[in-house]
Amino acid sequence: MSSRPPVSSPAQPTAEPHYVWQTCLNVEDSPATPYQQHFNPQLLDVLAHPPRVLLDVGCSSGILGNYVKGLHPACRTIGIEPNRATAELAAQNLDQVLCGKFEDFTLENEGIAFGSVDTVVMADVLEHMYDPWHVMVKLKPYLSPDAQLILSIPNTRHLGLMQGLFDGGRWTYAEKGLLDITHIRFFTLREIADFLAQTGYRMEFVNHFLDAGLSSFYEQNKSNPDINIRLGRMALERVTPKELAELCTWQFFIRARVS
Repeated sequence: MSSRPPVSSPAQPTAEPHYVWQTCLNVEDSPATPYQQHFNPQLLDVLAHPPRVLLDVGCSSGILGNYVKGLHPACRTIGIEPNRATAELAAQNLDQVLCGKFEDFTLENEGIAFGSVDTVVMADVLEHMYDPWHVMVKLKPYLSPDAQLILSIPNTRHLGLMQGLFDGGRWTYAEKGLLDITHIRFFTLREIADFLAQTGYRMEFVNHFLDAGLSSFYEQNKSNPDINIRLGRMALERVTPKELAELCTWQFFIRARVS
């Protein structure tokens, strides 16, 4: 009596590992961005005067501009957004939306006159640009004499980032946050000031938006003239209260003017 070989079940496909670079780098055509519904109203505390013409570069779904419009109905709100699906949402909230990168447009061809824009918002945008220096220079002719630039920029001199880098050799990109995988430029507060000066602007006001996980540590130590910090194997000595604020900051909210 002959024996038959055992019957094998079909091999089950092995699930492919999920990496952030596989899903988050197609900025223009992805169904949505992780920041689509994100808006921090504290950013608007940096405004020095009510906007008349607001240009929101990287406007996402237009939540910020819509909020400003609610406060100042006469304000003309214009957004620039590279993600197509998100730009469609923004068109429901703003007066005008340009789908693409700032660098793709000649603004006067889009009905934006030289000297007409009195408020520019770049909320978590500059770090995504290959050449933010020329963007700032190209923007300048469109600004009114009293123009205010409201910038939100992640802080690279952040205790958590520093500890991961120096103590563990980690600089791990993620879907969003300080190491959003689409970030290609990194700034400290000093480098932001230099960046503005090199492109013809000056920093007028800075608000430190503290990391929620470090706010208690900051409050406990902010009154000490010299602060010693130890995190894992990383140690910082004689840290000033001003430096402590920067080290505990998640992002800077900045108002800048043309020099």
